[in-house]
Amino acid sequence: MKIEKQDSKIFKLMDPKIDFVFKLLFGNEKDTSFLISFLNAALELEGEKAIKTVIIMSPNNDKEKQDEKYSIMDVKAKANDETVINIEIQLKDEHNMRYRTVYYLSKTIAKRLKEEDNYKAIYKTVAINILNFDLLDSGTWFHNRYRFTEIETKQELTDIAEIQFMELPALRRYIQENKASIQEAIGKNRLLEWLVFIDNPESELAKLAETENEVIGRARDMLKTLSKDEKIQEEYMAREKAIMDKYSALNEAEEKGVEKGKTEDAINFYKMGLTIDQIAKGTGIDEERLKAILKDVKR
Repeated sequence: MKIEKQDSKIFKLMDPKIDFVFKLLFGNEKDTSFLISFLNAALELEGEKAIKTVIIMSPNNDKEKQDEKYSIMDVKAKANDETVINIEIQLKDEHNMRYRTVYYLSKTIAKRLKEEDNYKAIYKTVAINILNFDLLDSGTWFHNRYRFTEIETKQELTDIAEIQFMELPALRRYIQENKASIQEAIGKNRLLEWLVFIDNPESELAKLAETENEVIGRARDMLKTLSKDEKIQEEYMAREKAIMDKYSALNEAEEKGVEKGKTEDAINFYKMGLTIDQIAKGTGIDEERLKAILKDVKR
């Protein structure tokens, strides 16, 4: 969180990457202008094709059967052209993002088909994933869009389903590698403007984006107002703590998995006839601990 000073009182500016804050900004039924601006940037829509209005929908995809997975997005909306957009912001790689977004998108489409009861009545559905980790190994390419296309000719079958990944680490690398010209992109690339605001509203680029895009300026004002609300601050801190606890538990589980893998490797190497010294070098486990692990293992 960033710290702002206003009216002689210091308060913490909440992080838009926290899902609780993201929902308050972009899932606000009273002012959908932030969401509309962001979606037009993400979908590259302008003029007559631009989204004019949105309806904020329940982010829940309710279970129809007991053994079905329950799913929930951060923000779900329907545009004036009937396009439904699911937005999810994810801070840590839980190693299921590709499959989860396909599942969420498929379930949303299936639910709409059931409601319309006509294949031709299916309208476009888009899943947008804002990630605070690298998923696609895309270097500095921070905005990736996927639709149904023929593998060889690249001919598009349909645009009825689309999945987007916006990777913030790739965005940071892009900014770093284009230091000399990055400011020129502000005012020309609307999605870049929104993502630098979401990633760090206190950055110089985000402040520049506010001067070029009045909607982002108003979003920052809203963020300031939310950050000064004591009740919202309490909810924010509780959510922040819950996220930290969750990811701490995930990290601990991953570390245990790595240690278990090293132990299994050490035992296998020992059975293959490698020396303690060789196994230590190969696994990174110190020799004293290796001796304890292998004391009851027969070659």
